[in-house]
Amino acid sequence: MFSQNFEELIDYAIKKFKINFFDSFEIGCVDRLHALTRFTKSTIHQNVSNHTNHFLFRVSKGKRICSTSLTSLTPKSIDDTISELKNMVSHVPEILFFEGFIEPPTATVPSVQATDSLLDEYQRADIVEEAVNAAEEVDSNVKLAGSVFITDLRFCLINSNDIDFSHHLTYNGLIVNSLTERENKGYAKEEQYVRDPSELNPSDIARKATELSVNTCFARSYDQGEYEVILSPSATGTLLRFLSFGFNGTSYHESQSFISDEIGSQLFDTKLTLVDDPLNEETMLSSPIDGEGALKKQLCLIENGIPKTILYNSFLASKYLGDKSKTTAHKVIPYSDYIFGGAIPLNLVLQPGNSNPEEMFEETKKGFFINRLHYTNFVNRRLGAITGLTRDGLQYIENGEIVSTAKNFRFTDSLTRILKNVSLIGKKLHTSATIKCPAIKLPSFKFTGKSKH
Repeated sequence: MFSQNFEELIDYAIKKFKINFFDSFEIGCVDRLHALTRFTKSTIHQNVSNHTNHFLFRVSKGKRICSTSLTSLTPKSIDDTISELKNMVSHVPEILFFEGFIEPPTATVPSVQATDSLLDEYQRADIVEEAVNAAEEVDSNVKLAGSVFITDLRFCLINSNDIDFSHHLTYNGLIVNSLTERENKGYAKEEQYVRDPSELNPSDIARKATELSVNTCFARSYDQGEYEVILSPSATGTLLRFLSFGFNGTSYHESQSFISDEIGSQLFDTKLTLVDDPLNEETMLSSPIDGEGALKKQLCLIENGIPKTILYNSFLASKYLGDKSKTTAHKVIPYSDYIFGGAIPLNLVLQPGNSNPEEMFEETKKGFFINRLHYTNFVNRRLGAITGLTRDGLQYIENGEIVSTAKNFRFTDSLTRILKNVSLIGKKLHTSATIKCPAIKLPSFKFTGKSKH
């Protein structure tokens, strides 16, 4: 799975930890390749890759635990890091609820096939060319920007309790930003994530983005207020990501979540069923293990509008439930340096409905189609209140017809309010890095500010 040199360093680290004075240890072994072909003004300007090997160490002595990472991999650097950990663990405070690292499971590790071909730099360049050609058929003056990228992650988790699991995942992606100019400038963005690179469709992605960016050149200003909205899969995914934060064990138990005290309540529309499905090979980050080697399984976060479960890693399970074995296996696998935290679902799937875009538009009397949500943040986590901006294509709809594109709004609303009633859910699922979901239609969404663009 790893190179011979990396395997030898793993063996060396294990031997060194076993003969040192730590009560227990955990070694995360990461071999990760990110590569991308970036383009702007419809021209490739950068071809880069970042291939890293690193270790993630955690050690304990009594109730004291320490962690560190190591990217310079030599026997000497491993020795030096162990010496540093030895010194550090003697000085950190005790964590009285700590129960040690996880134990080997009694169940068999599920088989998850999460790899396929990866695009090389020449294939990525061909995709850029195809996207540019398709966009220029729509508008000869269009300028595209974005990237074609790949991720290749090999991950292994070993601890002193005889845990020894590994996993390999890959995926390919395309991001297209379209810039057009008439009387004003118009913008739009589309993206696609796939396991199998043959499923990438740069022509359709580029055409869709360009058509919308041309239309946004003629965006009109509309009054802020409360409207019906149709959310694209991308915009729906943004709401679901913030919704999932409410199921984090820390937020829940410390009453900082809108889910606190609501498990088992009819908090959302009965049409809404949201699962975290890590064994689903159609999700990009599908994996049988989490970032500490615990076995993953499908978990229902919301069933027919009712919150069902809270997410833990073993540390949070020890702290809040008094039993590390009650982990839901939500320690993040290190697929990126930018995603980390206590207990995060990376394989969200919103169960599809039976609607289609045409029906959603026909059922809209006065509202907007939102292509993307941007710069979204919590205003009040306890109330589930979020704020953000529309972006990359906003269309005003009246009596089932698109009247015009619209200038962007700021929105401020509560997740529990806007998802209390869901008019329609699409039947076609779209995939992003961490979410599979359809478009949805909401009867009420509050726009609280207007943009000049």
